Amino acid sequence: MTSSEQWGIFLHRCLLHRIDAAEFKSLSRLLLQRCPITEALLLDVLLETRLSTGIKWDPLLPLYIDCLCKMGLVQTSTVLKALLKHSSIHDKNQSSSVEVYPGKKSRSCYTLMTDIRVVQDAMLSVSTGSVPKSFSEAISIFTAIIDWIQAVVAWNSSHIDSGHQNPGLISSPDAVSLFESLGILLAALSGTTKGLEVLSADSQEALKVKLGQALSAYLPICVEVSLPLRNRLDSLQKEFNLYGETPAKPLDVSMMEGVNVNALQFEASVMDGPMINSRAGLFVYINAMLVGRPLVDDSMLLNYLSNRYGGHYEVLIEETITAAFDVLSNASYRSESNRSMFLFRSFLVNKLPAFFAAMLAASMVTLPMELCISHALGRLDPNTFPSFSQMFTMQSNTALSDVRQEFLFACASHKLIPESSIERLLGENPMQTLPVGGPYNKDDLVNQINANPERAEHLIGEIESMEGNAGAIVGAIIEVMHNLCNQKETMTLKNICNSLSRRPQAMDVILLFRSTKQVLQPLCSLLDAWHWDEDQGESQPVYDEFGSILLLVLAFTYRYGLRAHDLGLGGSNSFVLQILGGGSCSQKLDSLSDKQNKNLGGWITALFIAEGISEETMSACSPQEFYLLVATLFSQSLGACEAGKLEFDTLKGGSEYLLEPFLLPSLVLALNWLGNHIWETEGDPSIPLKALHSLINPTSISGEAKEIHRTVLNMTARRLEEQLKDVRARHPSRTDIKPILDALEPCLSFERSGSCHRSELDSWTSHSPGGLLGSIRSAFQSLVLWSASPHVSVAPHSYTHRQLVTGVLLLGATRVLGALVEELKLQTETGSGDIALDIAATLICAPMAEYFAIDQNNHSHQPLDPTKESFPRCPILTLRSALNLLHDNIPKISEKDPSRAEVIVRLYRRVNALMTPPAQVPNLDMNNIIQHMQLGVGGPGQMDLDPQGASGHGVTDDDAANLNRMLDNAAAAAVVGMDGGQTMGGIGLESSSGLDTSIDDVLNAADMAVGNPEFLDLDMEGLF
Repeated sequence: MTSSEQWGIFLHRCLLHRIDAAEFKSLSRLLLQRCPITEALLLDVLLETRLSTGIKWDPLLPLYIDCLCKMGLVQTSTVLKALLKHSSIHDKNQSSSVEVYPGKKSRSCYTLMTDIRVVQDAMLSVSTGSVPKSFSEAISIFTAIIDWIQAVVAWNSSHIDSGHQNPGLISSPDAVSLFESLGILLAALSGTTKGLEVLSADSQEALKVKLGQALSAYLPICVEVSLPLRNRLDSLQKEFNLYGETPAKPLDVSMMEGVNVNALQFEASVMDGPMINSRAGLFVYINAMLVGRPLVDDSMLLNYLSNRYGGHYEVLIEETITAAFDVLSNASYRSESNRSMFLFRSFLVNKLPAFFAAMLAASMVTLPMELCISHALGRLDPNTFPSFSQMFTMQSNTALSDVRQEFLFACASHKLIPESSIERLLGENPMQTLPVGGPYNKDDLVNQINANPERAEHLIGEIESMEGNAGAIVGAIIEVMHNLCNQKETMTLKNICNSLSRRPQAMDVILLFRSTKQVLQPLCSLLDAWHWDEDQGESQPVYDEFGSILLLVLAFTYRYGLRAHDLGLGGSNSFVLQILGGGSCSQKLDSLSDKQNKNLGGWITALFIAEGISEETMSACSPQEFYLLVATLFSQSLGACEAGKLEFDTLKGGSEYLLEPFLLPSLVLALNWLGNHIWETEGDPSIPLKALHSLINPTSISGEAKEIHRTVLNMTARRLEEQLKDVRARHPSRTDIKPILDALEPCLSFERSGSCHRSELDSWTSHSPGGLLGSIRSAFQSLVLWSASPHVSVAPHSYTHRQLVTGVLLLGATRVLGALVEELKLQTETGSGDIALDIAATLICAPMAEYFAIDQNNHSHQPLDPTKESFPRCPILTLRSALNLLHDNIPKISEKDPSRAEVIVRLYRRVNALMTPPAQVPNLDMNNIIQHMQLGVGGPGQMDLDPQGASGHGVTDDDAANLNRMLDNAAAAAVVGMDGGQTMGGIGLESSSGLDTSIDDVLNAADMAVGNPEFLDLDMEGLF
């Protein structure tokens, strides 16, 4: 048997048995001593081995290649050459599945996902200085990159037909990711010492000619994919005259100076049109706040409204009310889910009256609230919000018939209008009687809870009511929770956490009035610093209290996809961050400490050998230690069952102990690990599927545990469903997967992250013309048309901000902004430019979860303490930053397309005007507003509003400077994912590595491409 055959058998078995990185290294060294092999042949064997697995993406394959590089068995340049040799980029008809070619024994496998990851690993090696070590090695890597770029450009050309109906590379998210990754690798290599030596050497003119030819073909495509990357490579091209065989002559300095002067004169000549506040503008902004996780920050909202309306507070109030009703009307016509309708309704009834009341409390003039409300109600669509009499005279939507009354009663409760005004504003007697006794007083509620802790659970139930008192209740509950955390009164705190974790809608309302950081930071700090004394008494109640508090933190994190900075946490010693970052990953036994090994043995004995969990088992292991061992406990016990060393009934019986209330929160980690294990299993998954079914649909469970179990399933269902459907696709004949999917189905709607439904994505991407970008432009057009008649009582255009968010995440902010600018230019040419400008600016200014923490920090008057929490970093290029970068190119754009340049200049000015911190506005004392706001964002009873300390600018001056540094560190950032953090299911948490993952979206497509799970690696310890 030849060496290549032996290595082929070895590599095949490693993939089949899921051998991890550490073991692969050891085994490879042993085999290398027995069967020496050249690096090129070794890579050929490894890359051909994947054909035998027949799967689209195997995360172990790039991991093995990285191991071989680190062991010194192969070089980066050889890896890139072999990767290209075996890449499906050469196939004319790309497919996401394995293709069998008629008449051939061999078959081709879709490789782009693997290609992307290996190129990104090369980026990491280059950016960290590991390679190149020599001048010749740098030449070899440059040569390999040139070959790759030419192959990708050729693939793009072959996928564009003569009529340009097929968009080529843009049609494949994986191809876009690969395209960008190659550009970043080239930029990183060019910035190394050896790379600069090659580019500066006179002896390498032939290489530079080839590189120039590759860049000349690459950059035009890059304009459509990533403007920041294009700018970086354009600078590289100019610096080293990389123009192929005909290098461009350097321009005369005086000419460049003339261009700059002309550019300044051009921008100064652009005149702004009238400032129009369109009906659709504020409608879009409120949509963005409520489309996923509630992104409602009082200081940010007040800043935006103050800039939008200046001192015209009557108009501000009228149009804000109208926009909130428009959002609710739009959701009704779109048949949005009940949970979304509830949130929109609560914002209108609970949030707005309290917000207006706080503003008016500090106002130096009396505003005619009844007139403002009357004007707003007069603009509503009667089909959505009918009066009592209209319900009998027209075909109206009666589902929202009482919303007007709820809103008016809430306004009366907050003393915005007298109770007698309700009948006049409705035009008839109210259809129902709601309590109007003045708003709840938060301090009174705090005293009530302190006197009777059971009062808290009753008030939590009232959070979901539509009586306008939710803000005071939320303020009281959060203040009580903070006090209990400080006092370490965990028994009462446990009951409050249990009540909240089983009420997802109450969690939504809480975020209308408090930030995630305010709610969760004290709880996380309590869990991190939990004191464990083996002699403290009975351990089960302590586990119970600890688990309930942790469950609420997990519920918020999973529901809204929170990151470390959203929790207000930082540092590597945080127990909560360890759980969220790696709690679902099992550990190797030899990596455990003696204490961990002892605890693990104790729990295995208690669950599967002894009669049950003893006090001794729990007292010897703190709750923190137990939760960090859950995944390893499952890995060892299930492995023993699969090896025939443990009967399944014994495994099932022991696992059912986790269904006891005091241990049930640990099931979150167990189910996550089990789902990953099933997904990566290449053999028969019968045993793990049976184990999963027994935990998801237990034969018996106590009444007390049912609610907790439902909460656990809510958090894990979506990820499990994706994994099980993938397994079912590989094993279509299995019948044991559907019952599990059926049991998970009621829990799939728990997450509220603003992500779109598959049906929505399909409709947008199939839009003709233009696909997703075309659908965004179409929505923009409809918003402009609707706003052209602002006083007509018609329903708003069918709109969801999920469309724009999806566009930014999948295509990048640069391309989405380009589509908005082109549509704005078209609307300007047809006479609707002023309305369109307001809508486009609002789309750019609207909050988005990925950078909401940064905006909050910029508006906060309480500086972030870097010793306690990590500074929020933006994992994507924002629309605001993309606009800044586009504005920097005005000199070039104005020469080629003056009308487009004018549109960009006006848009840039309008966005800055909307995001600028507000100055002192006549007739309204902003400082008094800060002091009197009782909506509480900055602390107990206080709204976090400080215009003097707020930045207000969506884009800082450092953004452009960060671009070069980000490109240098892009590969390192890629290893830990889009947000610079580890992943657990769908949750991203920033790591403490200090890597800069700020504004650029160069890795956006690589990390976020549809169906591209390259960062969901199974062997986490091998990655980090």
